[in-house]
Amino acid sequence: MYSVCFHTEKGWEQNQWSFLFSNFGVEDIWEMGEELKDSPIYQPTKRISKTSELPDKPLVILAPQDGRCIRGVESLIDFKHPDDCTYLFGGSNQILTYDVVDRKPDWLVYIPLVKYEAFSHAIAYMTLYDRRMKRG
Repeated sequence: MYSVCFHTEKGWEQNQWSFLFSNFGVEDIWEMGEELKDSPIYQPTKRISKTSELPDKPLVILAPQDGRCIRGVESLIDFKHPDDCTYLFGGSNQILTYDVVDRKPDWLVYIPLVKYEAFSHAIAYMTLYDRRMKRG
């Protein structure tokens, strides 16, 4: 079973995460950042402040190849998704930095078509769709 960790968003962007979790049946959800009462996620989440609080299973970080802080090194096209892992996505208005990512990732993955940055929920859709297609 895989899990997803994302950074809290505001308004419609937060709703996109709920749609993603519903469409892909994600049940193990971790949320970083402050809780926003006016932008709820419709699935239960566990709140954390740093990646060291995530469960002890392989960590897959999605980051731009030319990221400002954390850079992806393996293409999603060639990536073999592990059976059990946690996917970590930044926020659409919050880039991942080593202040938050205080645990060594097992994989740093980038999406070749995304040169710099994109909405994080869109990256999550592409990643989980890729996982589903490759794993059947």
